[in-house]
Amino acid sequence: MANDAAGPSYREIAAFFLPLSITNLMLVTSHSIVNAGVARTPQPELALASYALARSLVRLIENPVFMVRQTVVSLVKDRDSYNQVRRFIYGITAFVTFVIAILAFTPAGYYAFHSVMGATHDIAVHSHMALKILVFMPFAAVTRNMYHGTAILSRQTMLVPKSSFLRLIIMTSIIFPLALWTNWPGAVSASIAFIGAFWVEALMMRSRAMPLLHRDDVFPKKPKIQLPYRTIAKFFLPLVLTTLTATAFAPLIQAGLARSYDPVLALAAYSVGNALGQLFCAPLNMLHQCTLAFTKVGQLVTYRKTKTFTIGFALAASSALALVSFSPLGTFLVERLIGLSGSTAESALLVMRVKTLLPLALGWREYLWGIFMQQHMTQLIGRGKIINLVALLAVLAFLLGGRYGDPAAAGAWAMVIGEIAECIYMQIRFRQSSVYKKLQPVLENS
Repeated sequence: MANDAAGPSYREIAAFFLPLSITNLMLVTSHSIVNAGVARTPQPELALASYALARSLVRLIENPVFMVRQTVVSLVKDRDSYNQVRRFIYGITAFVTFVIAILAFTPAGYYAFHSVMGATHDIAVHSHMALKILVFMPFAAVTRNMYHGTAILSRQTMLVPKSSFLRLIIMTSIIFPLALWTNWPGAVSASIAFIGAFWVEALMMRSRAMPLLHRDDVFPKKPKIQLPYRTIAKFFLPLVLTTLTATAFAPLIQAGLARSYDPVLALAAYSVGNALGQLFCAPLNMLHQCTLAFTKVGQLVTYRKTKTFTIGFALAASSALALVSFSPLGTFLVERLIGLSGSTAESALLVMRVKTLLPLALGWREYLWGIFMQQHMTQLIGRGKIINLVALLAVLAFLLGGRYGDPAAAGAWAMVIGEIAECIYMQIRFRQSSVYKKLQPVLENS
C-alpha cells in the first residue's frame, strides 16, 4: 500500500486499471473481427453498411441493459435483493426485446431504416434481415452483465476478461467460415456470428458465476435490506437516460452518413475506420475508475499522480493510433487484414487519422468524470453529454450539408468536436464547483 503522503504509485494505478482496459479492448476487437469477416462476403460495402445500421438501432433500443452491472454491484446485498434486481432487469429486457421484435418481424423495421434513418432500399432490406437475428441480443447481453456483476461483487473479476476472450475465439470461428464458404448476405452472417459468440460468453459467465451466489459472505441467505422495485427504478432509470444520450451518437452519425452523397461508401468506411480507431480509444473509457479509486480531497498528490497517469495513457493511445493510421501499417490493416480497397480503404484511413485526437479528449473527460462521480455530481455528466450531442449534430449537419470533404471523415470530426465541447463544459463547471473550492487551499499551500 502506498504511503498516504506520497500518494498511490503509478504501478498501483496501472495494476488497478489495466485489467479493466483489457476487457474493454477485447469488446471493441470483436467488432473489428466481424468487420474483417464481412469485408470478405459478396458486396462487402453493402454488407458493412447494413450490419452497422442494424447494430446501431439495436444498441439504441437495448440501452437499459448497459447499466445492469452497475445496478447489481450497487444495490445487491443478499440473495433476496439479487433475485429482486434480476426480476426487475429481466422484465425490462422482455419489453426491450418485444420492441425489437416488432421492428424485426413487421414492415416497421424497413420503414425505420429507410424512411427514418435514411438508408437506401438495398441497405434497408439487408439491415432488416440482420434485425431478425439481432432480436436475441438483449437477453444475451443482460445475462452476461448480470453475472459480470456477480463476479465483481465476489471479487472474481478475472472471469470477466476470460469470458470476453472466449467470445473473440467463437466469433472468429463463426464469421470467417460463413463469409468464405457461404453466399449468405454479409449482414446476416455478421449477426449470426455476433449473437452466437455473445450467447457462448453469457452462458460461460453463468456457469462460472452461478456458484458464487451460494457464498454466504457475499450473498447471505438472511435478507439485509428491503429492495422494492420503486427503489431499483429510482436508481436505474436516471442511468438509462444518461447512457441513452450517449448511445444515440452512433445511429445519428449513421443516419447522417446514410443521407450523404455516397451513403454505401461512407457507411462502410466509417464502420471500419471507427472500429479500428476504437481499438486504441476503448481502454480509456475505464480511466474514470482511477480517479474514483485513488483521489482524495485534501491530498493534492493523489490528484496530480492520477492526472499524470491519465495524461500519459491518453498520449500513448493517441500516439499509437497516429503511428498506425499515418503509416503503411494502417494501409495494411485496412486493405490486407480487413479487406477493403480503393476509395473505401482511403476513406476508412481518413477516419482513423481524424480519431487520433479523440484519446486526448477522452482522457480529459474521464478524469473529470471520476471527480464528478466521486462527489455525486452526476447531473453534470448528463448535461455534458447533451452538450456533446448538440455539438455533434451541428458539425455533422454543417460538413455533410455543405459536402465539405469526405463524408465518413465528417462523422469522425463530429465525434471528436462533440467530445471536446463536452470537456470544455465540464472543465468550466468543475472550476465553479465546490470540490474545486475544496482543492484550492491545498493548491495554495502546495
